[in-house]
Amino acid sequence: MLPLLAVVAISFSAAAQTTPPQKGDHPRRSPQEMAQHQAKRLSKELSLTADQSTKVEQIMAARAQEMQALRADASTRPTREQMQANRAKYSDQLKQVLTPEQFAKYTTLAANRHHGHGMKDGKLKAKDGKLKLKANSNAS
Repeated sequence: MLPLLAVVAISFSAAAQTTPPQKGDHPRRSPQEMAQHQAKRLSKELSLTADQSTKVEQIMAARAQEMQALRADASTRPTREQMQANRAKYSDQLKQVLTPEQFAKYTTLAANRHHGHGMKDGKLKAKDGKLKLKANSNAS
């Protein structure tokens, strides 16, 4: 009986060690790390040139730092207007760097990425090369 308990205990221990990390278990990235990750992902998804990739990383770094500053004050959360202004500002900068085809794909990817990510009171849509938040008429 004792060897059976030992086998069961080892099995549970091994299962616990192989359990994949839960969502949110990853360490927070610095603004620079986030920018590098985003630039790398966009570089791959949009087939960016080396020059575009460098510029996109700079834009993403500035955006990440600005967002970190907005979130730094624990007493206030960034308003929807601040978030939309931030998104529009950096979207306009990306539009200067990307080709029209790349930017169209970027807006589609961004809209798809935001769909279902806590946007309970609206939907993010790509229209005419811009990201727009459409209010949900069912929101209370």
